Amino acid sequence: MPKKKIFIADDQEDILLLLKDFLTHHDLEVMILKEPKNILISVISFKPDLILLDLLMPNLGGFEICEILNKNLETREIPIIIISGFGNLGDIKRAYSLGAVGYFVKPFSLNDLFSKIIKTITNKESGV
Repeated sequence: MPKKKIFIADDQEDILLLLKDFLTHHDLEVMILKEPKNILISVISFKPDLILLDLLMPNLGGFEICEILNKNLETREIPIIIISGFGNLGDIKRAYSLGAVGYFVKPFSLNDLFSKIIKTITNKESGV
């Protein structure tokens, strides 16, 4: 059985490396992206089972990325979990309205995030 693939876009290198190490240790294949300008091409070529996405990044923010991914036939079915330094209700509501399946505020529990990732991938596979 092939490893499940997680794509992570965040401009904070420490977060990228922490998540990559943690998820790789849990037998997931991980691709990280620090600069989001080519995110659509990267996501299409990697074909992830799930995307972890920061909201505030230079040049292209998480909300805009959600819109881009939702408009593309090859990427619109990929679940997105938002990871943000901001937990205001407006951002959370907007993220869910753009199709996010989860929202975690930094700092977050790696175990809680991992549980959400596994649950989301499992539900996607079973058609839930």
